[in-house]
Amino acid sequence: MSGNTTNARLWTDADVWVAANLSTANPADANTAFGAGWNLLGLLDGDDGMPETRDEDTADYYAWGGIIVRTSRKNFKLTKKFSTIEDNAYTRSLLWPGSTSSQIVVPKPINTKIAFETRDAATGLTERLITRNYAVITLDGDRDVNETDLAKATFAAVIYPDSNGVLFDKQTSQAVTALAVAPTTKALAVGAIGAITATATLADASTRDVTLDPQCKWTTSNAAKATVAYGYAIGVAAGTANIIATYQGLTATCAVTVS
Repeated sequence: MSGNTTNARLWTDADVWVAANLSTANPADANTAFGAGWNLLGLLDGDDGMPETRDEDTADYYAWGGIIVRTSRKNFKLTKKFSTIEDNAYTRSLLWPGSTSSQIVVPKPINTKIAFETRDAATGLTERLITRNYAVITLDGDRDVNETDLAKATFAAVIYPDSNGVLFDKQTSQAVTALAVAPTTKALAVGAIGAITATATLADASTRDVTLDPQCKWTTSNAAKATVAYGYAIGVAAGTANIIATYQGLTATCAVTVS
């Protein structure tokens, strides 16, 4: 078999982000977390995925003898779909745009900035598509709620290009070659809190603070002695625990002693 297996993609995780303000700044690159103004829609239905449909009106013109000589194309339309299974303020704002916590009004979809992010756990590759102009997001079909299945809403986002026909800005991450935490050892008193920083080294040798990146997962080897959240270790009881940062398949450890 010929070919390069590293070019085969298995997108094991994905997120959808929305920004109500069309002037919200994009992340600098795919290795940079989404900043202020961007809202994460939360859990998605992986079985439904993010299907994309392209519609276009075409007309073929033939010369005598049935020879095709020209095809005209117009009215291109791109739609991307996704299904949310998390009920939060942001999914409700798409389901019932214009409504409030105390009343539901007839939905009037608004122009929204949207970003689609997919991640391949095996390669550490992240790809993002961020609307250059805007999208209009509406409920696709029915929203079913019952006692045996997860409640979910499937949305269809119609993507509108800018005046140059650009639909998305695309960002692709660099591979992460190393992950380090600082400090690598820390002493804490019971009840004390200590900061730990996680830094990723990229393929071009640049470094990036990923402490608060949603992809950076913090865990502890012994929650009875020390816990961790967002890079902050908390002393629970006298003893030791390893605080572990995991980012794109790489790990780094800080040994914590609580006294």
